[in-house]
Amino acid sequence: MKPLCEDNKIFFTFCKNEMMLINAGDGVWRLRFADDKSLANTGAAQTLSKDLGEEANESVCDIAFEQSGNGFTATDKSGSKAVFGGNGLDFYDAQGILKRRVKKITIGNDCVTVKLSTSKKERLYGTGERFDKVDRSGKRVHIYAIDRWCQTHGNSYIPIPFILSSNCSAVFMNRYEHSVIETRFLGSNEIKIKQKFAPADLYVFTCDSPQKILTAYSEITGFAPMPPEWSYGTLVCRYHPEFETKEGVFAMMRAMSDNDFPWDAVILEGFRTFRKENWPELKEISDKVHSEGKCVMIYEQCGRFPADSEEYYGLDDSYAVNSDEGVYLHETRSMNLLDNFHHKQMRCIDLTSERSRDKWREFRSGLVDGVGIEGAKIDFCEQFPDSKSIKFADGRDPMAAHHWFPTLYNVLQYEQFNTRPRGGVNFSRGGGIGAQRYPFVWLGDQRREFYFLKPVIRGALSLGLSGVPFVSWDMAGYQPSFNPSDKKHEEKVFIRALEFTAFSANIQTHGRVKRPYDFDDHTKAVYHAYSHLHDCLRPYLLEQSEVSCKTGLPLLRHLFLYDPLDSKAMDTEDEYMLGCALLVAPVLSRKNRRDIYLPKGRWINIFDGKTYEGGKMIKNCQVPLEAVPVFRLEGAETDVLLPSLEKAKKYIDEIINLCGGAKK
Repeated sequence: MKPLCEDNKIFFTFCKNEMMLINAGDGVWRLRFADDKSLANTGAAQTLSKDLGEEANESVCDIAFEQSGNGFTATDKSGSKAVFGGNGLDFYDAQGILKRRVKKITIGNDCVTVKLSTSKKERLYGTGERFDKVDRSGKRVHIYAIDRWCQTHGNSYIPIPFILSSNCSAVFMNRYEHSVIETRFLGSNEIKIKQKFAPADLYVFTCDSPQKILTAYSEITGFAPMPPEWSYGTLVCRYHPEFETKEGVFAMMRAMSDNDFPWDAVILEGFRTFRKENWPELKEISDKVHSEGKCVMIYEQCGRFPADSEEYYGLDDSYAVNSDEGVYLHETRSMNLLDNFHHKQMRCIDLTSERSRDKWREFRSGLVDGVGIEGAKIDFCEQFPDSKSIKFADGRDPMAAHHWFPTLYNVLQYEQFNTRPRGGVNFSRGGGIGAQRYPFVWLGDQRREFYFLKPVIRGALSLGLSGVPFVSWDMAGYQPSFNPSDKKHEEKVFIRALEFTAFSANIQTHGRVKRPYDFDDHTKAVYHAYSHLHDCLRPYLLEQSEVSCKTGLPLLRHLFLYDPLDSKAMDTEDEYMLGCALLVAPVLSRKNRRDIYLPKGRWINIFDGKTYEGGKMIKNCQVPLEAVPVFRLEGAETDVLLPSLEKAKKYIDEIINLCGGAKK
């Protein structure tokens, strides 16, 4: 059929498929199958908004439409164009530069495949959390959450089908279902998205900067809420048994105080919070922690019924997700066999039922309102199955549940925690589209080895380039090293990890590894200086986080977001900007040296005051074990950084003295 424009919706035939194209904002185009002209809320972002009781973003903006035979040209108010002709659907930016071509759309038995053009010069970022490399060019990526414990290839707890290009364009497949994305894979000069079990719902962005693209993406999927002030400090966690009792928690509190280590919250992993007979002790812990001005968080598994839930809370099977086999679901095979070799079964709350949601809120209010819990660390989000046998109360298709269920669960938990007087927070290691709404995610499990330091930074930068601005991790690893050399020099791995963690959103100490106060005196002195320095930066972190919540820009930023035209910045994956004004270049290996790239601008080392002109590489820079290269950008738009650094001068001097007096 010839193209037809009705109410700014364009209907046309492409690759024998009836398609619909709309403009969803300046330089934002949405391409879908035309089966439903009403633009029903079937996309992932729209489904999440609907489930949260929000108005879904279904923007249909005015366009100028010109038909030419079987083709057309559509122009939005910014000047961005979509042009359909015989060779595909082309998208141009407001300057008339071709940004992306949709070459082909085909429908198979259980999937839809979309092929898009790309060039060999492009760097392609995003696809959610990725540990092996930030640039996804030449990769075959599964958009499917999977736990490959302590691995860096093929492992992602938060996969997101969003690809941001160095040519200042992006594509986003707005579906929760499993998809496979190939980006110039095996020499192919195209991007191929194979979307399983669902129709295509593709956004193409042709905004004039990556910053504007992230803002436009967040307008569709949701902006991150502002985390509470206390969540930017030090969060102390410990794998059980230490935090299973009040004695263990109180011992930690004394040790942190005796060493003058700042901390803001305790995360009670190992404490069985779902057993009501434990609540008096939990309340005693909570009261003691609150009396010192700190906060309490718990640990839990995503959306699962506690074993004795019916006895304690009246949560019987009628509140659970059902299936052909009953309410006990077989968790997905994406689980980590090292956690449990046998295939588990689980009961989960049915989030599509308002009755079930109300009951869940009711029993959890005992923890939030009664005990005084301010947040949770939510684990095992990747285990919810997506079997066709699952039956939700509202009758929705279960094939998106693997990513949809944990995302919605985490947002709902955050909203309940955030009713606390000092605000609440949710840390989760899993989810999908909309993960920025929790608002914190953490990067899963690593070992305390040098090997894992680069993957952690890559994971944080990849998430930031995928629209998730607040990322944390279990500082210096959750598990002891398997490497004898790293195990012998555990304090060095700990110090190098501490140095860049101090220049991030928060410090989390966690796992089965040695705690800060259990190290030798020298390592404790280094920890003391950096943890206090981090505390002094809190006004700057809060200032920059407000920017993130308004724009979608991450707190830890890839250098590409600072200068999208700088090819060296595009390829730098072991440095980052903390907000708009600090560049951090951590040492991530046993060697006490590294090359440092400084992009355009004038940069001042915050430790020695030396000034550097940007656009240059500092080769083989010597960096003592106790030091980390951090540079302040002269003229950056921040009102609080200089006062924060002035407040931190005492601790900066401590670090300088430690560098001068320690063995290297």
